[in-house]
Amino acid sequence: MTLALALGALMAALGGCPAENDPPPDTTGGAGNGGSGGMASSCGDGVLDMGETCDDGNNADGDGCSACAVDACYTCDANAPSVCTPKAAGDACEDTKICNATGQCVECIDNAQCGGGYCFQDACASCDDNTKNGDETDVDCGGTHCGLCDQGKTCVAGADCTSTFCADGVCCDAACDGACLSCGVAGAIGECNAIPKYAEDPSYGMGEACLASEGEECSGAGTCGKAVGQECMTNTDCATLNCKDPEMDGTKACVKANGEPCSAAGECASNNCMDGVCAM
Repeated sequence: MTLALALGALMAALGGCPAENDPPPDTTGGAGNGGSGGMASSCGDGVLDMGETCDDGNNADGDGCSACAVDACYTCDANAPSVCTPKAAGDACEDTKICNATGQCVECIDNAQCGGGYCFQDACASCDDNTKNGDETDVDCGGTHCGLCDQGKTCVAGADCTSTFCADGVCCDAACDGACLSCGVAGAIGECNAIPKYAEDPSYGMGEACLASEGEECSGAGTCGKAVGQECMTNTDCATLNCKDPEMDGTKACVKANGEPCSAAGECASNNCMDGVCAM
């Protein structure tokens, strides 16, 4: 045997080279710090292991034992699994907070915790903090705690507004509940104005609407009529107040007057659309 072969054999014997059929190494962790027969701890198995302050047998959060730690507004016993019960409403939690009746750690449960403000849905709010919070409909106004909102401010009911009118989501100067009227026209928020010509009114009155999908459009004068291209009998049927038979085929339709924008000749009373405008 050569010297090299002899050295190789010696190194293999000292190094303990594994044989082909040796079993794979054990990666299960063996005996550890877990409390389940030496196996690694498992949160949610209902057994209180080292490092866990509770284990209620599930991994749900907010039930008193979340991620195997006792929630701030609960107490849990040492049973297996842990049984957790909420603390009394009003008990302190997380230094500056308070427990509510459902076991949540919140900012407040009544106005007493809010330093001159008010408690709304477990959080403090104020009517003079330049912030829309609590049940305010706009910044520091509206709702059941703060003062009334001025014209043009957001509202949900007339009771939120100094004007007593809430239309299209804003405090308005009038009820503004007729067809093709809106208190939300751009540039005039809070004033009741006619919706622009050829536009829609998605909701007015008692669930009524003026919609293109129903062949209607606004006239620009606070009325709703048939849209351009719809068949008509008289001028008053149409939002354009113009019912003609431009194609002379015996069928009248709502059409536009000269000078109005168009995309097809049939839109015009003159049956002539030139450069995007109805012409003579």
